[in-house]
Amino acid sequence: MRHPRALAAVVATATATILAAQSLAAPALAAEPALAAPGAPMRNMPEQAPPTLTISTGDRLRVPPEVFAMICTQGPNGTVRMPDGTSQRVMLTASHCVNTVPGNPPIKNEFMAPVGTRYVRLGERVASNYMKPEAMYLQDPMEAIRTADWGIVRLDDNVTATNLSQSRDWNGRSHGEPVRLTTIKDYRTLAPGEVSTDNFGEPICKDGATSGRSCATQIGRTRNGVYSWNLGYQHGDSGGVNFDPRDGSIIGVSSMTLGPLGKTQPADRIIEDAYGVPDGHVNEVFTVTDSAAPHANFTTAGEEADRLDKAVTELNPDFTPPVPREELRKAVGNAQADGARLADKAMRGQFDRAEVEQAVDHHAEQISFWGGAVLGQEVNKLLS
Repeated sequence: MRHPRALAAVVATATATILAAQSLAAPALAAEPALAAPGAPMRNMPEQAPPTLTISTGDRLRVPPEVFAMICTQGPNGTVRMPDGTSQRVMLTASHCVNTVPGNPPIKNEFMAPVGTRYVRLGERVASNYMKPEAMYLQDPMEAIRTADWGIVRLDDNVTATNLSQSRDWNGRSHGEPVRLTTIKDYRTLAPGEVSTDNFGEPICKDGATSGRSCATQIGRTRNGVYSWNLGYQHGDSGGVNFDPRDGSIIGVSSMTLGPLGKTQPADRIIEDAYGVPDGHVNEVFTVTDSAAPHANFTTAGEEADRLDKAVTELNPDFTPPVPREELRKAVGNAQADGARLADKAMRGQFDRAEVEQAVDHHAEQISFWGGAVLGQEVNKLLS
């Protein structure tokens, strides 16, 4: 059970989060809009996009290549001083945002931002760590917790960058003013397997290109993870900046979520691992971009989805989109019929464990998918 004083600290910091973030808000200055912008969307295309996509109903549809784009959020950017005296302008992000996800088409080493109907190049990957598939897909939660999740994109010379963190959610809404990022929060590096609660009760905010900005409370950290409760990561928020709203210091980049538990990949560990920087010296090597340029007019996730839906409809004029509620009814009916069939076989001594397990997995997946689609429709009705 938490100590009452510790609980009071959590409540106090959570209550003060929004006010603190507003106090760090920086007005957008008259400058060239920034394409490298923390909290903005980031995309990556496959080397060879498949011409078709098979959906959950079994229909095969012709689709534009953008359907297979890797959907992530831009992390913090700045300049790294290299050992030979040169410097690199880079963006910090998540490993699974810059590497091919197992089972998906190989991706190009080229990262872009959606602006209007175009995808404008940001730069290319120069470093990342390796994530095992079981960690990337959360099949082994403990492996996911232990594994680092970082990547570095070198920004092209012609790309304007900003230190203002801001995001718009799926529907284009902003939740708070731009926040000026300052330095990287340089924690004491923990030993493998070590757990610390020295950050317990401290506030954390994230900017994500799907869910927008949200704030929560930190509960602990490991060597390659800062953990929070109910920060609300969603698909497409990965790689986005996480910061301390009290001073704009960069905590890390959005990595993964297990229910209400969120994991941030610490930014200091990214610099330490990628460039061999000793603990405590990260800000001597990495300097946050010194520019308060406003964000470019990025395409929101919802606008992009609507455009791609329209393109798919035009490519498949004879296709009738499935109705989620009707598909859910079919999925439940199919599960009941299959259950009765398997029960009858078992009564006749023909029980096959592998067949039963396969059927359970299939029907659970179908019911979960279409149930989620129905729920999503209802939520959108409430929000619209």
